[in-house]
Amino acid sequence: AGRGRPESRFDADRVFAACAGAGTAVEINCRPERRDPPSRLLRAAVAAGVLFAIDTDAHAPGQLDWQRSGCARAEECGVPADRVV
Repeated sequence: AGRGRPESRFDADRVFAACAGAGTAVEINCRPERRDPPSRLLRAAVAAGVLFAIDTDAHAPGQLDWQRSGCARAEECGVPADRVV
């Protein structure tokens, strides 16, 4: 994932199924260098039927502009607009 950190290791299918069942949203981090979760996991979450929250991860007013990049990533990965909370 971002900042040179290794990608988290977990059973994505199991986690996303639990999220979908509980109505728990998966966060899409808009910070450009983060790109969390990776696109392949975003697509897996879409396939599992989860909800999504698109978060700027802003720490300063100018960083709110990152929202556009997060929304673009969501669109690229097939996140339906009606599943964004």
